Amino acid sequence: MKQTLQTSIWSRPDVRLVLPARALSYAGDSIALIALMLRVSDGHGPAAVTALLLAFAVPTVAMIPFAGRIVDGFDSRTVLVWSGLLQVAAGVGLAFVHDLVNTLALVCVLQIGQAVAGPAWGALIPRIVGEELVGRATGTSQALIGVATLAGSAAGGVLVSWVGSRGALLVDASTFLALVVVAQLVQTRRRPEPGAARGRGGVSAGLRAIFGDDILKILVPALWIFVVAGEAVNVVEVFLITDELGLGAALYGAAGAATGAGAILGAWYSGRLNGDRARAVGVVVGMAAIGGSSVLMGLAGNLVTLLIGATTIGVGSGMLNAAANALVVTRTAEAVRGRVIAALNGTVRSFSILAMLLGGLAGALLGPRGTFVTCGVACVAAAVVVGALVARSKAESKDSELEALSH
Repeated sequence: MKQTLQTSIWSRPDVRLVLPARALSYAGDSIALIALMLRVSDGHGPAAVTALLLAFAVPTVAMIPFAGRIVDGFDSRTVLVWSGLLQVAAGVGLAFVHDLVNTLALVCVLQIGQAVAGPAWGALIPRIVGEELVGRATGTSQALIGVATLAGSAAGGVLVSWVGSRGALLVDASTFLALVVVAQLVQTRRRPEPGAARGRGGVSAGLRAIFGDDILKILVPALWIFVVAGEAVNVVEVFLITDELGLGAALYGAAGAATGAGAILGAWYSGRLNGDRARAVGVVVGMAAIGGSSVLMGLAGNLVTLLIGATTIGVGSGMLNAAANALVVTRTAEAVRGRVIAALNGTVRSFSILAMLLGGLAGALLGPRGTFVTCGVACVAAAVVVGALVARSKAESKDSELEALSH
């Protein structure tokens, strides 16, 4: 029992603040996303939904040259407080606008704050728990986020039905305010060496660290390709559920809740994977699960089949996200983690933009069902290729070890 307590991430007071607060923020985000998707899809169509998703993606890409250098170059508390306040302001603004143009503009402001806050929290958590507990902390955090997504998605459609989008969006703004308070209370600080903010290399430093690593140089480009196929379905999901299957706002939220429930299990399992090789396999399995489940959702003829597919997508997403995040953090140097995380987030968002453009085109040409099936098959194919590369890498490592022993 004593050993368990000593190795528990919950023995760190800052963990007891940060992980629940971040999960609460994700619950608010789930509510807000449902509210915004329903607002934009009502009376507009796939093009407007694509524009909304692009507004979530473009600022992260635009901030690539700056976000990582800010995170690595300034005190973590300062970065987290000011980026959080920017998100609070944008969230409140979204609650009081209704037209498409202002909605898109404020989503962009919201995401500028997130482009900095995300890497800042990501780089701070290893400092809080220690390198040896990063995998467990990542899995636990993702599991809590799954619970939060479950609660937020389930509540989102209901809240919009009861109090409208304004009330739902104000709830999201309040969760950002809670994160600002937590950022002030956290005792652990990340204080880089003086001059780090002006250090050479923002995007380039992050990408060099990624491509200099034997595992990350396989998995990160694979993630980029996977995002193109996997995220294209986001554009048409609301139309699959509300139009093709004839379900309402509350059941659209229920599908998101099922995904959150699956993510709890996937993240919990990923947090118990030991070693980089096991986590790399977890990423591949997550990719395959998401692809297969997308096909199932595209073929779904009833709510039960839809929920099974959504739940399994959650399992794959939880496993993939937790395993990939743990690998990126543990296999990069602490001094450049902000830039690595920012470069990863920004490049992934770049491919998200392409995915959304392709998703809008696919939705128009193939319809919601055809888009889900086509993208799901592409994801499964990508998982097979990546799995083969990971297995080959493992074989080459063994061959190298045997060669070293023979000499």
